Amino acid sequence: MIEILFLLLPLAFYSGWKSAKKNNLKQCVESNKLADDYVKGVNYLLSEKPDKALEVFINHPDVDEYTAETYLLLGNMFRNRGEVDRALRLHQNLMARSSLNKDQKAAVMFALGEDYSAAGMLDRAEGVFQELLTTSPHAINACIPLRQIYEQTHEWEKAIEATKCLKQKKMPIAYQKLIAHYYCEMAETEMEQGNLHRVEEYIAKAYKSCKKSARVMALQADLYDRKNNYKQAFTLYLKALKNDMHLLTHLFEKITKVAMKIGKIKEFEIVLFELYGRDDSVLAYLLELVGLDSSAQIATDFLLEDLKRKNLDIYSISKSIEILQANEACSENEKLSRIKLALDHYLQRKATFQCLSCGYQMQDYLWRCPACYQWDKVSHA
Repeated sequence: MIEILFLLLPLAFYSGWKSAKKNNLKQCVESNKLADDYVKGVNYLLSEKPDKALEVFINHPDVDEYTAETYLLLGNMFRNRGEVDRALRLHQNLMARSSLNKDQKAAVMFALGEDYSAAGMLDRAEGVFQELLTTSPHAINACIPLRQIYEQTHEWEKAIEATKCLKQKKMPIAYQKLIAHYYCEMAETEMEQGNLHRVEEYIAKAYKSCKKSARVMALQADLYDRKNNYKQAFTLYLKALKNDMHLLTHLFEKITKVAMKIGKIKEFEIVLFELYGRDDSVLAYLLELVGLDSSAQIATDFLLEDLKRKNLDIYSISKSIEILQANEACSENEKLSRIKLALDHYLQRKATFQCLSCGYQMQDYLWRCPACYQWDKVSHA
C-alpha cells in the first residue's frame, strides 16, 4: 500500500495549496474537506480497508483534472493488483463525472476496457474499445487490446484488421510477422479439415505479409509433405530451421521422416552439425540422427569425445546414455540403465518448452505463449 500513499498524498498537499489560493470562505472550507477526504481515504488504504477507501473517493462530489488523474491511476493500480471489481467501480464512477474533458474521458474509457478484459468480459471490453475508436479517432492504442482480445477468441480476420489499424506510414516488421501468424492459424485450421486449396490461399497471404517467417516456411513444407512432394518439403523444412533454430524440437520428427523417404539423412545430419556448433542442446537430436546413419561404434566415439569437452543439458545426457547402452563394448550397462531410468522419470515431470520472454513452461510447442501472449518466444526448456 506504500505506493498508494505516494500516489494520493500529493493530492492532499494540492488541496491545501488550492484552498490557500482561494479568497471565498465557503470554497476554502470545501477545499479543506477535499484534503480531509483524501487523507481519510489514504488511511483506509493503509489499514487494508480498500472498500471503505473506495466509498470515500467515489462519494466525493468534486473531481477536477488533478483528482481525475489520480482516480484513474488508483483504479489501474487496483486492476494490476488483481482487484478488478474495485478498479471497475472506480473507473465507472469516474466515467459518469460530467467535469471530465475529452482526453480524460478517452483515458477512462481505455481503462474501463482493460478492466473488462482483465475480468474476462471480452464482449464488453471489445465494445468499449470499438466505441473509443469511433468517438476518439486519435485513440489508436485501442487497436492493441482489441488485437489481444481477437487472439484469445481466435477471430483471426478481426485480429488482422486490428493490427493493420496500428500502422501509420509503413507497417513495422513486428506487425508483419503478427499478421503472418494469423494467416498461418487459419491455414492450419483448413489443413486439419483437408481444405488444401484454402491452405494455399492463406499461405500466400502469409508470405506476402512476411516473406522471412520461419512458421510460413514450415507450414508450406507441411503442405508439400501432405501432397507427397517430399523433396520440396525437405528443402523448406531446413530453410525454416536455419531461419529459427528454436524450431528444432518442433520440426525434428517431420524433417527426419521426410529425409528418410528421400534418402537425405546425411544432409540433415550436416545441418545439425552446423547448428551444434552454435548450440550444445542440438547434441541430443544429432545423436539420434547419427544412430540412424552410422554404426554404433562411430556414434559412441563421437559421443565419448564430446562428453569430455561439453557442458551438456539433461536431454543430451539422457540421449548419450541411451547411445552408450546400445554399444555392447561399453561396460557396466546395468548402472547405465538405472541412471537412464532415473533421468527418464525426471524428464517426464519436467516441462519440455519454455517461453524466453516470461519463463512460462509447457509440455507442447506453441507459437504463442499462453502466459505473456508473445509470439515466437517458445523454445526448448
